[in-house]
Amino acid sequence: MELGALEAELTCAVCLDVYQDPVALPCQHSFCLKCIEGVWAQTAGPGEFECPHCHRKFNPRPNLERNFTLCNIVENYNHSQPPADPACVVCEICIENPSPAVKTCLSCLASFCSLHLKPHLWNKAFSAHTLIEPMMDLTDRQCRDHKKVLEFYCKDDAECVCGSCTIIGKHKSHTLLSLDQAYTAIKEEWERETEKLRGVQQNCSSKQRDLGRSEAEIKTQIKEQKEKLSKSFSEWRRQLEEDEEYALTLIDEEGLRALAQIRSCSEALNKKVEQITLIDGETQSLLQRDPLSFIQNSKQLLSRVTETQRVTDPDVPALTLNLFNISQLIQERLNGWEKYHSDILGIIRQMSPMSLDPKTANWNLVLSDDLRSVTWTKQKQPYPPHPERFKDHPQVLCSQSFSSGSHFWDVETDGNYWRIGIVCGSVERVGDNSIIGLSSKSCCLYFYDCNFFGGSLTACHNCLFTFLQQYPSKSRIRVQLDYEAGTVSFHQVTDSLRHLHTFQTTFTEPVFPAFYCWDKSLKLLNES
Repeated sequence: MELGALEAELTCAVCLDVYQDPVALPCQHSFCLKCIEGVWAQTAGPGEFECPHCHRKFNPRPNLERNFTLCNIVENYNHSQPPADPACVVCEICIENPSPAVKTCLSCLASFCSLHLKPHLWNKAFSAHTLIEPMMDLTDRQCRDHKKVLEFYCKDDAECVCGSCTIIGKHKSHTLLSLDQAYTAIKEEWERETEKLRGVQQNCSSKQRDLGRSEAEIKTQIKEQKEKLSKSFSEWRRQLEEDEEYALTLIDEEGLRALAQIRSCSEALNKKVEQITLIDGETQSLLQRDPLSFIQNSKQLLSRVTETQRVTDPDVPALTLNLFNISQLIQERLNGWEKYHSDILGIIRQMSPMSLDPKTANWNLVLSDDLRSVTWTKQKQPYPPHPERFKDHPQVLCSQSFSSGSHFWDVETDGNYWRIGIVCGSVERVGDNSIIGLSSKSCCLYFYDCNFFGGSLTACHNCLFTFLQQYPSKSRIRVQLDYEAGTVSFHQVTDSLRHLHTFQTTFTEPVFPAFYCWDKSLKLLNES
């Protein structure tokens, strides 16, 4: 049908325009809703309502039922456009002037324009047909084996099949669903999986936010630590320049002293040489006189010679720079460099907090993701074998070791049996000697509560035990290490530091913070 004929079919007899919200009367004639209400408002008498087309009268006023079929046709008409290119889907019924298809019927395997689609919308014989958006290629909607429309879903093989597949094909004994049932089931499964995916997305977003915060914190730490290091190195350079000037001044002063001594000796020798030269000259002059004059003046001359000989020659020692004294003075001045070295290492350590070493953890210990806390568990963990792993007791060391300087770290305790201390790197990893405090290579604070009402705190080193006091299982302990002084001190951290015990020893190898955790957890806090 040509476009003009289609527009005539869709024209309201009142406004002579394409239907807007069409409604149908009992006589099956349709009008725009506003048009029929306007006509009846002007012409209808009491109890009389007439169809403007066939003039059939109704009493009482009939219900205005929306004509959904006509609504669909009008909607398709309003949205239809002439074919833009040969690939556009067109109606297969239109012969001379093909109109754009508005629907494709999977049962008829054909596409229809809005006019030729009417039988599918009005005729009950087509009610079971499936209409979809226009498609040119329907091969993916057909069974490859039987060339029939796909109308069932095989649950066993998870694929769509045709009716013949369910009767004579390989799917005849399988669990079959209608496409609507399969759509509902797959949609529900998809929604479940999508919901899980949203959970994963939320988790990723949360981790991304954590990474963002970590990035900001790290950038702030980098800036702060660089400023601190720059300040320390600037002070170091300033002190270095002062020390350089001091050392050069010492050398200059020592050089001036040695040169002054040389000049003093040289002047004394020069003076004596001049006296001898003068006497020698006078002697030569006297020898040229007559004998009487020579004899009369020789006595005085001989007296001066004798006097000159009695004057002791100045000692000329081995004159060198006294660098030994200079080196001692410089060494005393440079003793302060240890402080600068310690300060800089302290700044660097703040950028790298202490962490637990997974390769040393006993199989009954679980380490947190940030490697800052340890928890005891009955179930053995699948850690790989490692020579540094504690085999028999629930212990773990920090990755960091100390071989100089002063350091401290805080530990949050919880549980009825724990030990906190330090061990030498060569401590045994198997047997009772591996327990912290039971050998000469370790010392610790040892807490045990058998009644769960507050246990006892004991200091332990090389199997020597010192009972300290009753102590709560939940607390905060500070461990302070002074490697050069050979001391390990323990304090309870509250509003102030309360001293608990100090070990005195001599360290000959690097030492590691060590933890024994039996029933609950221990957590690293601040350190420096």
